[in-house]
Amino acid sequence: MKVLLDNSNLFAGGGLQVAVSFLRDLKKIQSPVQFHVIQSCNCVKSLGDENFPENFIFYNLGQKEQFSKLKRIISVKNIENTIRPNCIFTLFGPSYHKSNYPKIVGFAIPHIIYPNSPFFSKISFKEKLSLFLLNKLKEYMFKRNSDALIFESEYARNFFASKISNKTPTYCVNNTLNETFLQTDNWKEISLEKTSIFNILCLSANYVHKNITIIPEVIDVLISRYKFFDFTFHISQDKKDLDFGDKYDNYINYLGKVDLSKLPSLYSKMQLLFMPTLLEVFSTTYLEAMFMNIPIVASDMPFAHDVCSDAALYCSPTDPSEYADKIYQIINNSELKNELILNGSKNILKFGNSMGRTNKYLKIIENFSNENTK
Repeated sequence: MKVLLDNSNLFAGGGLQVAVSFLRDLKKIQSPVQFHVIQSCNCVKSLGDENFPENFIFYNLGQKEQFSKLKRIISVKNIENTIRPNCIFTLFGPSYHKSNYPKIVGFAIPHIIYPNSPFFSKISFKEKLSLFLLNKLKEYMFKRNSDALIFESEYARNFFASKISNKTPTYCVNNTLNETFLQTDNWKEISLEKTSIFNILCLSANYVHKNITIIPEVIDVLISRYKFFDFTFHISQDKKDLDFGDKYDNYINYLGKVDLSKLPSLYSKMQLLFMPTLLEVFSTTYLEAMFMNIPIVASDMPFAHDVCSDAALYCSPTDPSEYADKIYQIINNSELKNELILNGSKNILKFGNSMGRTNKYLKIIENFSNENTK
């Protein structure tokens, strides 16, 4: 059987991590399946010079395909028609072309699933209109070019089926903790420029929907209302990329980009994870905190409840006072903190590991494969 794995549209973020993890799991399985893997430039960089068995054949796309969707589509279709696979798996879509072979597509676009998110009140009318039109195009592409869809949460799956399309078969395969957290020999120590009695971690990209610009207001409330000063927010951004001003320097440590191998060490130095995000489908950051026994303060959004359950305290998503209140509760209530940690250690068990996710992917691929004789 020939399976085509289309990673041609993965350029950054969690999608790349999932792609690399999936490929490494497939290598361990020693499957008789012939895997043809289309890779973007960044996928190639992420895998490096790693060796794979003979049943893996890689097709590395170049810069021209990265910057031109049309050229990428042409290259991918040519590869598809040359290979004539039994099944195509586009790890994260949408796919912008119709294929001649069964195609499974992963879905991870929160802007479509959460149309009532407070995020949309933070952007201009022009941006809303642009996103609305783009999302409608993506919805159409998901429906037209997918024979099956895989979602990372039941909430997302149910929303799509009830609000967008109930004709396409859908499955839910949760994301999982990155294997780095389980491989202690590969952990690397991280040195922090500043620490406090209470250290608050905020691992986030600098996008509007991540809502990290609320941090200065949270700091203001902790200082003015609670007279609490011995804390530090550790943010995975450079200071130049955030316009917070020098007045907050005593309370913020700008980490910049943190290498995955240093994350366990970073978590071990923290007392709390702060996640005020307004849009996600599934964030593994929640899983990392639960695994590392760190309590969570999160935005009161369905995706956060889906993952964290009773391992987090939830806040009105755009209210800095609520965030500060919940943070202060954890600072002053060790019983509450320990309860959240215990709940997290139990809750994370239901998400399994990457190999479990890989086996679920393979089962779906098997269901939609055909013995192609064209």
